[in-house]
Amino acid sequence: MSLQINPRNPQRLRVVLALRQARRLAARSAESAVTALNRTKIMLWQRAWLWGLVLFASVGTSAATELTHVTLQTLIETAQAQDPWLAGSRYRQAREEAFRDGAVGLPAPTVTLGLNNVPTNSFNLNQEPMTQFQLGVQQMLPRGRTVALTRQKFDQKGLAQVHARAARKADIVRRVSHLYLEIFRYQKTAMLIENDLTLFDQLIENALSQYTTGALGFHQQEVIQAQTERSRLIDRLNLARQQQDQGYAELSAWLGPGPISERLHFEDALGPLFPVPAVVLIQNPTSKVQALTEAFAAHPLVRSLDQGVNAADTETDLASERAKPQWGVNARYGQRQDSALGTTRADLFSLGVSFDLPMMNRRQQNSQVIAAIADREGVKTDRALMLRQIKAGYDLAALNYQHLLVRQQHFETQLLLQASEEAAASLAAYTTESGAFSDVLQANMSGLKIKTDALNVDVDLHQSIVELGYYLVATHAAGEIMQGDAALEARSQRTVK
Repeated sequence: MSLQINPRNPQRLRVVLALRQARRLAARSAESAVTALNRTKIMLWQRAWLWGLVLFASVGTSAATELTHVTLQTLIETAQAQDPWLAGSRYRQAREEAFRDGAVGLPAPTVTLGLNNVPTNSFNLNQEPMTQFQLGVQQMLPRGRTVALTRQKFDQKGLAQVHARAARKADIVRRVSHLYLEIFRYQKTAMLIENDLTLFDQLIENALSQYTTGALGFHQQEVIQAQTERSRLIDRLNLARQQQDQGYAELSAWLGPGPISERLHFEDALGPLFPVPAVVLIQNPTSKVQALTEAFAAHPLVRSLDQGVNAADTETDLASERAKPQWGVNARYGQRQDSALGTTRADLFSLGVSFDLPMMNRRQQNSQVIAAIADREGVKTDRALMLRQIKAGYDLAALNYQHLLVRQQHFETQLLLQASEEAAASLAAYTTESGAFSDVLQANMSGLKIKTDALNVDVDLHQSIVELGYYLVATHAAGEIMQGDAALEARSQRTVK
C-alpha cells in the first residue's frame, strides 16, 4: 500500500516565486527592494526545506532498517516447539498407548497351594488316603470381545490427542500471527508519527521565523497551534510505543524470556505472509458450501471430538460385552503320601472350567450400558456445538474480510490520493502566499489520520485472513492426522471382528 504524497515540482515553484519577487522589486524603492530580496531568500530557503520534508515523509515509511532475522515463521515454529501443552498431549497419548498394550494379554493366572484333608487326631499325613498336598492353577478368559474393544478404545483416545495437538498448533499460529500483526501495526504507526514530527519541527521553525520577521498575516496563535499539535503527536507516539511493548510482552509468553524486540523482523508486504485460503475464493455458491462443510467437519477440534464419539461407541460395546459370562479354566494336582503300611498311593489330577452368571446382576449391567450411551450422546452434542462455533467464527471472519477489503480498496483508490492532493495543494497555496499556515497544519494532521486509518484497515484485513485460515486449517494441514486415521483403521480391521 502506497502512502506517498506527490507534490508539485519544487524547482518550478522556486522559479515562479523568483519571477514574482522580481516584479515586486522593480516597483519598489532601492531600500525596500533590498529588504524584500533578503526576505524572499529566507522564505525560498525555508519553503524549499518544507518541500523536501514532504518528500521525506512520503518515502520514510519504506526505508525501515531491518533489525533482525527472526521472522513470523520462526516465531510460530519456536512457539510450537516450546509449548508445554503439546508436550503434555504427547504424554497423554503415550499413556493411552501403554494402556492399549497392557490390554493385549490374558488376566494373570491364579495359583493355589493347599494341604487338604489332614486328620486332626494325629496330623499324620500318611494316615488317611484323602490327605494330599495340592497345587492348582486357574486361568480366567476375557468376556466376549472385550480385549479387542479395549485396544480399539485406547487407540481412539490416543488419536484424539493427535487431533488435539493439530488444533493447538493451529491456535498457536492464530495467536502468534495476531500478536505479530499488532506489533506491526504500532511499529508502523510510530514510524508515521515520527515522520510527521520531523515535518512539524520544520513547520514550527518556519512559523517562528515568519513571526519574528514580521510577515504580514502571520500571528502568534499559529505558532502556538503548531506546537500544540506537535505535543499531541508526541503523546500518540508514546502510546504507540507503549502498545508495541505490550505486544512484545504478550509474545514472550509463547517464546520465553529474551530480547525479541531487538531481533524481530517485519515484512513491508503482509500479503505473502497471509495468503487467503483457496476455499474463500470459490465463486460457485454450491461448490463453496460443500467445500466449507467438508472443511468444518475436518477441523482438528471436530476430528478430536469425532474420536471421542468413537471411543464412547466402543465403550458402549464394551458395556454390552461385560454382560456376557466370563469363562475360566482350572487344573489341580494332588500329591499323596504312601500309607502307613508302605502301600503306594496314586497322585490325583483334576481339570475343570468355571463361569460367572452376570445375568444375576442384570440391573447393574443395564445401568452401565445406559451410562455409556448417555456419555456417547453427550460427546455428540459437544461435537454439534463445536461445529456451530466454528461455522459462526468463520462467518464472522468472512464478513469482516469482505468489508475490510472494500475499505482497503477505497483507501487506495480515493482517500490516500485525496489526502496527498490536499496536502500538496495547501502547501502550494502557502508557498505562493495565497494560503494560510493553519491550512498546511490541518492538511498534514488530516493526512496522518488517513494514513493511520489505512494502516489499521490493512492490519485488520490480514487479521481476518488469519481467522479464516484457522477455521479452514483442515484444508492444508491434515497429513499427520490422515496417517493416524489410516493406521487406526488398519488395526481395527485386524482386531475387531
